[in-house]
Amino acid sequence: MLRKLTIFGLLLATVNSNAYLKGDFSYEKFQRLNNPETKSDFDDWTALNLSYDGSLANSHTYAETDLRFYINNNRQLNYSLPQAYMEWKDRDRRLSVGRQLLNWNENETYWLLDTVNPNQGMYLLSEKKEGLTGLQYDHRFHDNFTVSIFFSYFNVPALNPALTIKDGEVTSSSEWVRLPPKAVPLEDKLVPLYIEINQPDIARDIVLKKSLGIRQAFSWDRNRGELSSYLLYKPENKLRMNAEAYMNEDLEKINVIASPIVNHHMIYGMQYKQRLGQVKFIAGFDINDPNAKLGDDFKILDAGQLKENNKVFESEYFTVKPNYERESYFHTSANINRGSYMLSLNYIKLLTDNERGSDDFFSDTVKWKNTVGARVRYYFDDFFNVMVDLKYDLTRRDNILKAEANYMLFKKASINIGMELIKAPDENSYWAAYRANDAVYSSLKFLF
Repeated sequence: MLRKLTIFGLLLATVNSNAYLKGDFSYEKFQRLNNPETKSDFDDWTALNLSYDGSLANSHTYAETDLRFYINNNRQLNYSLPQAYMEWKDRDRRLSVGRQLLNWNENETYWLLDTVNPNQGMYLLSEKKEGLTGLQYDHRFHDNFTVSIFFSYFNVPALNPALTIKDGEVTSSSEWVRLPPKAVPLEDKLVPLYIEINQPDIARDIVLKKSLGIRQAFSWDRNRGELSSYLLYKPENKLRMNAEAYMNEDLEKINVIASPIVNHHMIYGMQYKQRLGQVKFIAGFDINDPNAKLGDDFKILDAGQLKENNKVFESEYFTVKPNYERESYFHTSANINRGSYMLSLNYIKLLTDNERGSDDFFSDTVKWKNTVGARVRYYFDDFFNVMVDLKYDLTRRDNILKAEANYMLFKKASINIGMELIKAPDENSYWAAYRANDAVYSSLKFLF
């Protein structure tokens, strides 16, 4: 695999002298501080990250890919293609085709939300994003006014965390994913679940789904301030999962048939940005509506039709109640980069009344209700820096702490040591499923 990617990169680089391929190769290891109920059989892996940047004729090409190879886990491989696109632009216009991040909600990244761009999903607290696949066109009609349009007829759901259904059991190469139960209580005993997948038509049911979005932005003071609004209608980044169950003839297990579902949702909101000296201030308001409709060509089901169309399932064994509630957030951030240190102060508030918990089949409760966050990264010199990031939910009392230290070796290698600690006293919290996943991690990375 590595040899093929290297040859491919070299071939691309020879097309134009302005092209280059760079990346890093790393060995990563983590140590659990607790004993989670669901845990993988491995604690280390190797990772390869590649990026290509070049130009051909009047176009610019950019691509990046991330690979993770699990050493002691049957040689499993996780892969991600965060971005891969070509673009053409002049002073007032820009056209891009491919997989690219839509930077329409800048605060989404810090809060690990995946309403616009999907989370990469290789790490529980990773802020790495994957782009949307389609066509994006930006047109500056005036020095202070820009309109952007996104259109696609090609849906690529989030690729990670990868799930496998084999011999009636759901497994994952990542333990940072909430799996369905392996057994359910029935008449004072635990009865195992035997899960099968109802394979969809990949092209018709998953991939060939439409997206349409528009954003407008008005700026002032030489782009130091901006007010923007957007509306985006597209498939959700993760597949929904419906299921039905029945008792096996031998009464020794419960058969479960799971069916992947693609659901469209509409996201719309406003964002205000202002640079005050060295401080970049961002405030926004966003609404995520999974029951919206955009004409007959983009038709989806409304909340009243969920049971009628088998999107809700309840049995004496377990419940599948996917979340079709509208969510709205207010969020704000203040960021400063002084060279020797970077400081970020953040706040997010859930404005809708979402009381649901997480169901048995991957439908999650909201991540945040009323949360403050702060991050600081301090550079002692060009080789050594440390970072601390703390998020605290004032309503649920969730406490998410991430800290790490990074040391560069000869500008061609780096050593990284960090920890992730999660405290979630509320059983209905999103983070309750991961509070036993506290870990210390380390990595050795080589740059090329």
